[in-house]
Amino acid sequence: MILHRIAIEPGSILTESKTGACLADALADAGYPVHLYCRRRGICGKCLIQIVEGDFGLPDADEAALLARRKAPAGSRLACRVTVTGPLTVLIPEASRPPSLAVVPEADWDGWRSVPLDPPLHKYSVRPDPPSLENPASDLDRLLASLPEAAWEPAPAALRGLAAVSRPGGAPFTLTAVVHDRRILAIEPGDTSGRQFGLAVDLGTTTVAAELVDLESGRTAASAAALNAQSRFGADVVSRITAARLDPAAAEGLRSAAWETVNGLLSRLLDQAGLPASAVYETVLAGNTAMTHLALGLSVASLTEAPFHPLVASLPPLPAGGTGSAAHPDGLVYFAPGIGSFVGGDISAGLAAADIESGPERILFVDLGTNGEIVLKNGDDLACTSTAAGPAFEGMSLSCGMIAGPGAVHAAHFAAGRLALDVIGGGAPMGICGSGIIDLLAMALEQGGLDASGAIRSAAGTIEAAPGLGLDRRDVREVQLAAAAVKTGMRRLLARAGLEAVDLDAVWVAGAFGSTLDVRHAVRLGLIPDVPPDRIRFLGNASLAGARLLLLSAAERDRCEALARRVRHVSLAGDAFQAAFVDSLAFSPWR
Repeated sequence: MILHRIAIEPGSILTESKTGACLADALADAGYPVHLYCRRRGICGKCLIQIVEGDFGLPDADEAALLARRKAPAGSRLACRVTVTGPLTVLIPEASRPPSLAVVPEADWDGWRSVPLDPPLHKYSVRPDPPSLENPASDLDRLLASLPEAAWEPAPAALRGLAAVSRPGGAPFTLTAVVHDRRILAIEPGDTSGRQFGLAVDLGTTTVAAELVDLESGRTAASAAALNAQSRFGADVVSRITAARLDPAAAEGLRSAAWETVNGLLSRLLDQAGLPASAVYETVLAGNTAMTHLALGLSVASLTEAPFHPLVASLPPLPAGGTGSAAHPDGLVYFAPGIGSFVGGDISAGLAAADIESGPERILFVDLGTNGEIVLKNGDDLACTSTAAGPAFEGMSLSCGMIAGPGAVHAAHFAAGRLALDVIGGGAPMGICGSGIIDLLAMALEQGGLDASGAIRSAAGTIEAAPGLGLDRRDVREVQLAAAAVKTGMRRLLARAGLEAVDLDAVWVAGAFGSTLDVRHAVRLGLIPDVPPDRIRFLGNASLAGARLLLLSAAERDRCEALARRVRHVSLAGDAFQAAFVDSLAFSPWR
């Protein structure tokens, strides 16, 4: 096997790769992953790099056309289309590197469920009575007698821990029992009762967000977010499911990538808090159905064929050591319960956190992300559905698009007759994230640069945001299809209940994308129904809020399980959906 030297800039990183390897894989192996949202089909352009030195070959016609549309500098190639044949020096532009992300919090809103602190996980520090000749009871029996209630069940790891702290001759000793739902998970030497933490995770398709939570106080000790490493297998759920079903190696890669992301966040959070991984005995993950299956390494075959049902929906807490979690191996991992088909634990957790059951009579709950999940509350009836919105709302399938990180245009408006852009972190814009794209399209409609059919009226064929940065016809079409899918889902769910949008008491919009949307612009495009603005509430990251709730309250966990069973899943498949989808393609308000 012949190995070739590859130098990576910035950073002066040196690595090696074998002849015939894909350059994108070589960069990832060296710790410099590039975006691979289109699964190496060479159509998203997100892995654009520059070859500074070396033989990199010539692009084919499709790649050359894409590079020309991007006005890419000389020497540019798509890393997914370059085969390593010799030594290379590669420059990775900032736009091709995974960004540093901030956690999108839940909205500041008094409607969030506030509950007494009662986590399923507890620590009890005890000092068992020493044995005596009159009562030579076992260490385990004396430990159980020291705990506040009877009938505790010790796990094997707890027995090994007890043996490690037991003193010869029966001398008194202090220990801490780590208990979850009456099961003793572990025994720790000394009094560690003041150190009990859990991890709450929103396992999103594009972004994974996590919080390290103090289970004694209920406060968040640290938070972080990162791009889901599964994105190298495709930006959307369908691409990942397809990859997992067709290739066992890809299925394992997707499982590993999910935990790579979660564990990376855990490591960052522990560093911030100055804690070891052994301090975290429980993790709660809230993710959609596909993310849950892929993270557990489960077959996704049933999700690819009608009736598109999951292999599992609700699971008891699983041993952390068998999942891939880097938290305490004797701890547990709990997945928020799924509802049906592609409506998963991220939605059930969000509904529980927002307390939809106690909300107004008629609520439309919409999670705007890579998947478009919709729940309609109509009195006591709860119905849900999902639509394949794709990654357009998060900017990832668009030529100028990027995730909501530093350098992304997240809002646009007119000031003194000129277009003004709000850029995350300030400075020059590198791309446009979802909320900024909605602003630009809505303003183009108002200014006449775009018509309701999605046709761009400018001679250049683009909606320009800044020099060299704008939306072309393909971008507009991507957003149009995504918006139509969500709009159709909302309309069909309302129609089945015999309701119109004007009948709604509230529209709740969840998800990172929805957290910075301009209501007027979202309504102008028809992305959300045209109802009085005071009925629309942007919730932010409801999924993460729900994961934290389920970490802190055993009662709310039971309540969420019951809620997930109550929600009725509605399939939108069929000719009626197709006809409604076509009718929803126009960029126009709806009631």
